[in-house]
Amino acid sequence: MLVYISVDMEGVAGIAHPHQTAFDPGGPDRTDYDRSRGLMAAEANAAIGAAFDAGAAEVVVNDSHWQMRNLRAEDVDPRARLVIGDKPFSMTQGIGREERFDAAAFIGYHAGAGNPSGIMGHTYSGVVLEARVNGRPLNETGLNALRLGAHGVPVVLVAGDDALATEVEQLLPWAERVVVKRAQAGLVADSLSPERARSAIVSGMAAALGRLSSMKPYLPETPIRLEVDLRWPIMADFCAVMPGVERCAARTVTATADDAETAFRYFIAIMRMAQVPTS
Repeated sequence: MLVYISVDMEGVAGIAHPHQTAFDPGGPDRTDYDRSRGLMAAEANAAIGAAFDAGAAEVVVNDSHWQMRNLRAEDVDPRARLVIGDKPFSMTQGIGREERFDAAAFIGYHAGAGNPSGIMGHTYSGVVLEARVNGRPLNETGLNALRLGAHGVPVVLVAGDDALATEVEQLLPWAERVVVKRAQAGLVADSLSPERARSAIVSGMAAALGRLSSMKPYLPETPIRLEVDLRWPIMADFCAVMPGVERCAARTVTATADDAETAFRYFIAIMRMAQVPTS
């Protein structure tokens, strides 16, 4: 069994504010961010260890937060492989290459942009106000599950706050949902201790892989219509330059794909092109 683990930071226990999730060179120090890197690695290791205990032959971990260079290699369980660096496929880098993964888990994930209570909720980038597939809003879990599903990989576990768990239940009802903190406001968490959060992840992974045969890849109906609402109209101007992408409203672009892999590629390209006017 080959297990893929994508690890973000905003959904990790004990984290509730952007100052904890990124280093500001202009700030006084990097203490909060460095502590968060440790918490992120510890939750990743809980998932890694549980996967091996459940019979995994190999585990691949993708550092999926911010600039994707957060996990210190020396902090990660040495039995796992670490994918780190500036990645064309972002949070799903490594999927669709020579290896065929049997299961995927998302650790430290968060609710999507616009969620009324999700802690630091967003969808990939602040330029994206909402992304929809066939009219259905998708958060990062959904968009990443879209690409994994194209390669036959089911998402079996998602860990983060309770707002995320509600979103995941609606989209991937078969997946285990581990709640490590409860959202009281956009930047306020009622969090489990790191130790209890890791224990919950271990239990969740064991349960998920124990019923792997009941898990399903996420496969929306094709053709797939992708719509992305962007922050500013100028972003839609830039994105509509791309072949296959059309502007359908002041801040909205759309593209139609015959398969989920292509739909995901459209989303990544749109999101990155939309950042050009702000750079």
